[in-house]
Amino acid sequence: MQFVFERGPLVRWLWVAAALGITATPQGLAQSVGDSVTVSGTATYRQRVAMPAEALLTVRVENVSRADAPAGVVAEIREPFGARQVPIAFSLAVPRAAIDSRRTYSLRATITVGGELRFTTTRHYPVLTRDAPNDIDLPLDAVQPAAASRANSGPDLAFTLPATFAGVLPCADCPGIAHTLTLRADGLYRMRRTYLGRPGAPVAEVGRWTVDPLGKQLALGRGPASQRFAVVDDQTLRQLDRRGLPFTSAANIELRRTAQVDAITELLRWRGEFRYLADAATFTDCASGLRWPVAMAGDYLALERLYQQQRSAPGAALLVGFDGRLEVRAAMEGPPREHIVVDRSDATEPGAACDNGPG
Repeated sequence: MQFVFERGPLVRWLWVAAALGITATPQGLAQSVGDSVTVSGTATYRQRVAMPAEALLTVRVENVSRADAPAGVVAEIREPFGARQVPIAFSLAVPRAAIDSRRTYSLRATITVGGELRFTTTRHYPVLTRDAPNDIDLPLDAVQPAAASRANSGPDLAFTLPATFAGVLPCADCPGIAHTLTLRADGLYRMRRTYLGRPGAPVAEVGRWTVDPLGKQLALGRGPASQRFAVVDDQTLRQLDRRGLPFTSAANIELRRTAQVDAITELLRWRGEFRYLADAATFTDCASGLRWPVAMAGDYLALERLYQQQRSAPGAALLVGFDGRLEVRAAMEGPPREHIVVDRSDATEPGAACDNGPG
C-alpha cells in the first residue's frame, strides 16, 4: 500500500524538523533545537489603538515556582513595533540548562512607550513544564495612565516625562562615576551610580524630585543634602554644587538624555510606612511621599505578621524597611496598576514615622 501526502506547510515543516532534529509537540508545535527550547506566540490587545513605531514589546519567560519569592527571568526579548501593529508574533529561545521539570514557568508580556507602561498581561500563562503549551496567544490589558501631577508647582520642564539622563561625572579617587537618572511624572526619581574601576554592584536611591519656579534648576531629595542640576535644555542636565551654584571646572559635569527611558523596575531599598486595613495593604515611601498598594507576593506575609505584632493600633502605620521593586499588577478593582512587591523585609521601627516636613 502506498501513502500519498499533500506537501502542505505542516508536512514541509515536519520534513525540515526531522532533518534538523527538531521535535514537534502537541502544544502548537513548540520545538527544541540543540541546547534550547523555543517558546512562541503572539501578543495583542482588544483596544483599537495604534502604537507608535518606538513602542516596545517585552516578553519574558519567568520561573514562578515559589509564591514567596520574586519571579526569576530565564529568557527575554525586546522588540520595537516599527511599522507593525498587534497581533505581533514573538519567539524566545530558552536554554535547556535553565529548565527544571520540577519547576513552574510562566509567560509575561508588556508594551511600553517611552518607558511608560501601556499594556501588560494580568494572568498566569504556564509554559515549558507540566504539559503546558509552548505556543500561546497572549492578550494584554490596558494600564491606567500614570498621574501627570508633580509635587512642585512650577512650570513644565523643557522635556516630557518620564525621562532618563546618563553620563560619567568626576570622582575624587576613581576614574569616574557613571550616573543614570530617571525622572517620572509623579515626582519619583531613581539615581543609579556605578563607581568605575571599583568592585561591587551599582548603588541606587529613590526619592522625590522638584524644580524651581523658573523650571531651570532640578533638585533630587530635600534639604542641604539634595543633589542639584541646572536644566540646560531638553537634552542636558548640568551638575551644580549643594548650594545650587555652578562648578568652576573643566571636567565633564553633564548628563545627557537617553533615547530610551530606563524604567524604575529593579530591586531597590525602601523605607516607609506600612498599613494594613480592610484586607488591603499600602506602603508610603518616606523619601518620595508616594504611596502604592502592596502586592501579596514575595515576603509580604512576613511583613504583615510583623505589622500585626508591632502596630500601635489597628490601621496605624508601622515604619518598615525592605528590599523591593515596583511592578504593574492586576488591581482588586479597576484596571491594572503599579504595586510595590516586597522581596525581603528586614527592619521595623515601632513608634517612628516618616519625617516629610520641609527640608
